[in-house]
Amino acid sequence: MESHAHPEPDQPAPTDQQDVPGPSSGASDTAQGPVLRVGYETGMMPGKWLRRWRERGDGLEEQQLAPGQWPQALGETVDVALIRLTPHPHTEAGAALADLTQLRESFHVVELYDEQQVVILPVDDELTLLDDVPVGELADEWLLQELDQLPEHRPSAEGRGTDDAGAPRQLPEIADSGAAVELVAAGVGLYVAPMSVARWHHRKDLTYRPIQDLPLVPVVLVWPKDLPEQTEAMVQDFQGIVRGRREGSSRGSESEAIASRADEDLSNSRDPEVQRAASAARKRSKAKSGSASGGSRTGKGTSRGDQLAGKRLAGGRPRRSGGGRPGGKPKGRGGRPGRGR
Repeated sequence: MESHAHPEPDQPAPTDQQDVPGPSSGASDTAQGPVLRVGYETGMMPGKWLRRWRERGDGLEEQQLAPGQWPQALGETVDVALIRLTPHPHTEAGAALADLTQLRESFHVVELYDEQQVVILPVDDELTLLDDVPVGELADEWLLQELDQLPEHRPSAEGRGTDDAGAPRQLPEIADSGAAVELVAAGVGLYVAPMSVARWHHRKDLTYRPIQDLPLVPVVLVWPKDLPEQTEAMVQDFQGIVRGRREGSSRGSESEAIASRADEDLSNSRDPEVQRAASAARKRSKAKSGSASGGSRTGKGTSRGDQLAGKRLAGGRPRRSGGGRPGGKPKGRGGRPGRGR
């Protein structure tokens, strides 16, 4: 698995979570064809992958998911999801989904990359003097998260994170990471989160520092094992884009076969306009495949040494240097024809 990687943040995620598709058994259909529904958690910016999918002309619906809500959304409002796994799987019932091994028992899972954990803090905090903050430096700080989410953190009895009796302070009500960041800006405490979350909630009065001695946060692509056949084919295509597979690679998919059958339908149409469009599309496809394979090389455009070597291997005679054509007379000094002997 890659480490410290992060997708290109080139397309902002939608923030309105009200307009989401209703429950269904698979990808939705429109007048243009089937639509793949992709979900991703707060802070993730898969704009590059979504753009490549749309460039293929395929339908797409995207939905931002609240952390930990993907099991309810997967298969209902989204077909495939980008999610984070906790670096510390819990033992209580239901939390085993955070463990990669057990997750694969119920879902298809593709490991993508790992995220660095960082501490979000005010720009004038003294910890900003450090390039990265050891977790031990946070002992005197009040971290705005449950201690079981960060078992490496040991709050000191005299620090801000404990009461007069030395017990951990009761956390205020925190709805999500955005609310936690607001509390950091208000000077209440500090907040540890994956780096992409810190970038998502960027503010001029806040910054972040990596915590190198905390475990990385795995990011995976996950989808149900019982998707309809057509939806499964689209998910396979999408995960190929996410993993960097080029369109038309040796690992084909059923969606390509579906597209091929659609081309056949166009070719068999009696409408002259449709036939011309189908013919033009086939010509473009052949031209593209020919240029992609590189075609056969000829002597044209190669060096003179390559051309001569090719002629010798073919049993031909190299062209004479003089006269510009076979049988021409060699030139003497000054460009004049030499005297015959």
